[in-house]
Amino acid sequence: MLGLNILHLLEDAEAAIIRAHELLKPGGVFVSSTALVGELMVLWRLLIPAMQAVGLAPFVNRFSRQSLVTMLTNAGFSIDYEWQPDKASVFLIARK
Repeated sequence: MLGLNILHLLEDAEAAIIRAHELLKPGGVFVSSTALVGELMVLWRLLIPAMQAVGLAPFVNRFSRQSLVTMLTNAGFSIDYEWQPDKASVFLIARK
């Protein structure tokens, strides 16, 4: 299952991760590339809500790499591979 650049845009990312786990067969994988808004520069973390207030930005979850990994492991996934090219995003392969 593939979830590229979407989890940070979902109001209930945790529910989506749980649902992905439910839908996968045993041994199935969930591949995700996710923006880590919680780890962006302070300027962006302040600018995004201002942009949302005037309709220039969508809803954005502000989770960190660790909170995303925690959501995946709490849903029952194990992390097979993790790559974080910079502070702003992380690529994960998680197995059911």
